[in-house]
Amino acid sequence: MKFPFHKMHGCGNDFIIIDYIGVQAPDFFPSEITYLCDRHYGLGADGFVVLYEEKDVHAGWRFFNSDGSPAEMCGNAARCVIKYLAERHYPNEVPISLRTDVGIIKGKVMEENPQIVEITLSPVALKDFEYEQKLVVAGENSFDVYCINTGVPHAVIEVRDIATYPILDVGRKLLKHPVFGEAGTNVTFFQRSVGSKIKATTFERGVEHETFACGTGVAAAAIIYSELFLQPFPIEVEAPGGVLEVDVSPVSKMLLLRGSAEHVYTLELEHIPRNFEKPVLYSDRKLS
Repeated sequence: MKFPFHKMHGCGNDFIIIDYIGVQAPDFFPSEITYLCDRHYGLGADGFVVLYEEKDVHAGWRFFNSDGSPAEMCGNAARCVIKYLAERHYPNEVPISLRTDVGIIKGKVMEENPQIVEITLSPVALKDFEYEQKLVVAGENSFDVYCINTGVPHAVIEVRDIATYPILDVGRKLLKHPVFGEAGTNVTFFQRSVGSKIKATTFERGVEHETFACGTGVAAAAIIYSELFLQPFPIEVEAPGGVLEVDVSPVSKMLLLRGSAEHVYTLELEHIPRNFEKPVLYSDRKLS
């Protein structure tokens, strides 16, 4: 059996997409997804997407983190999928609709710049942004965090200098902290810039590391910045991999995410190891 894969990325947040629209989609074992997403043994990606045919929408998806665990939503993956569907299946239809675990997400390729894709991050209009402030104690340190769900949960922390802040250390401490429950949380850091601009990055659950961009994290940071400092939308967010824009539609009140989405390559594999176990470097074993 041949497996045709499409590699795409949104601001460096990269994904493997496999298209089973019109045919029966197989199940993938977590070890197979881990292998495909591994950057040394497989294709390398932050996430894995299975597309399938779905009634009343253009497509449905199953989304997995790079460790093989399922996730409810991923903003940059959704933007990549919307672009893929618009180019491969529905070139004349706007908007494109995608069924996810959080509901139906809609999006479009921007006519004035086909590199930019806009999606709704929630299936319903957001009248008020709900978040909770918590003081989280981890060892000898305490962190002032803002908990918000933008499709997946985020613990948002404002920092003075994002370039020197210990993102990996704090991310590891908070990702699976008991205060966030059994599922844990993504940990997003932001730094105020000027006016409607901020910098942000996310230590992602399921990737267990900082990524070049996280769509839901960018949105979480922008919302908390807007709420704390009365900053109107749109808000421009500089992530390590590029710039994204978070906005609220003046008509529908939907939360919007805009940014680049690019196709990298397409290839076929005839075999995927089922019992892959990712090796651990000696230097990393002390962290586990």
